[in-house]
Order: sequence, then C-alpha cells, then structure tokens
Amino acid sequence: MAPSKDLPAYLGEVVVHGEDIRHPLGITSLPDVESVTAVAEFYAARNFTVNSRSIADGLRLRATDGPFVAGRGPEVVGPTLALVMTMAGRRSHLDQLTGDGVDAIGKRLAP
Repeated sequence: MAPSKDLPAYLGEVVVHGEDIRHPLGITSLPDVESVTAVAEFYAARNFTVNSRSIADGLRLRATDGPFVAGRGPEVVGPTLALVMTMAGRRSHLDQLTGDGVDAIGKRLAP
C-alpha cells in the first residue's frame, strides 16, 4: 500500500503539538531532520490544517540543519523545526530565526 500523500500533514500534527507541549516546559527535542523536512516541504507547499503556505508566501525559507529550502524573497533562516513551528503559526520559535524576512513572517503570526 502506498503512503498517503497527506502523511506529512499527520506527522506535522505530531511534531507541532508535541513541541507545543515540550517548548514551554523547557524540554528540548531534536526530531529526526528527515521527518521534519517532509513536514516543512508540505507546509511550504499548501494550506492544509494551518495557513502555512500563506505565512511563508514571498519569503525564502532555508534550514541550517538539513536540506529544506523553499520560496523566493527575503530570507528566513534557522533550524527546520523552528521553520515548521513558524509556518504552523507559532511565535515560540521566532527567536531561533535570522534573515531579512524574519520581521515579515513575524507580522503574519497572531500575537
């Protein structure tokens, strides 16, 4: 049986909600870069359960710890997990991002 094309969306739910719990408690997590890259690629390509593509629109996102690169425009650079959390609409990982596009992406997130 072939894997579902939406599998990264379900994986994203696990990654993002798990991090929603761990991060405020100060519990660090280093999920598998390959898995988080699949989520990042999915989020950058479409609005599914979150408006991730809209958040990333017009920006170049580039991971510092893996192969993820997407988009064109002012650059937002950081760990893949931080890029995923930001595309998921979370402000919690903005401090891990650098580049000319950080202010723009930050303004797209709810306060």
